[in-house]
Amino acid sequence: MSTKTSDYFQHLLKRDHSDLLDQESEEPDYPGSTPPRNRADSPIPKSRFDDVMVDAKAKYYKVHGELREFFPIGELARLLHRKAVTIRMWERNGWIPHANYRTPAPKGEQIPGVAPKGRRLYSREQVEFLLTAVGMFNLDNQREADWSGFKTHTSANWPV
Repeated sequence: MSTKTSDYFQHLLKRDHSDLLDQESEEPDYPGSTPPRNRADSPIPKSRFDDVMVDAKAKYYKVHGELREFFPIGELARLLHRKAVTIRMWERNGWIPHANYRTPAPKGEQIPGVAPKGRRLYSREQVEFLLTAVGMFNLDNQREADWSGFKTHTSANWPV
């Protein structure tokens, strides 16, 4: 019986198993249904700035009779993967200049004792400038972020 068993195993070893390998390659090589994020073949884009402006929601306003494209602070924050309060803090701390454009101020007093202002608007040039500056000065990595260089760069080169 041992000879018959060993002959059977020898037969299996000689058999071509490429069909089994093809079946295994179609199945994922990770547990669960969520693909891993840290692989080279991951479906997540390599850079978050690749084609980020494609789905940005712009608003159009007339400035000196010319129709221009603007992005509200919430949209800018979404593109930078931050919150609007963070962008306002950057303005308050002087890391970026104040918004050059605003929507028309609302009529009437919204908050008692506070002058009404319009919403902050940023031009396409300003948004693209900030996207490249955040990447250039590595602001996504807290340990390697160069805030002083970012502040100097934005104050010197801010598009108007």
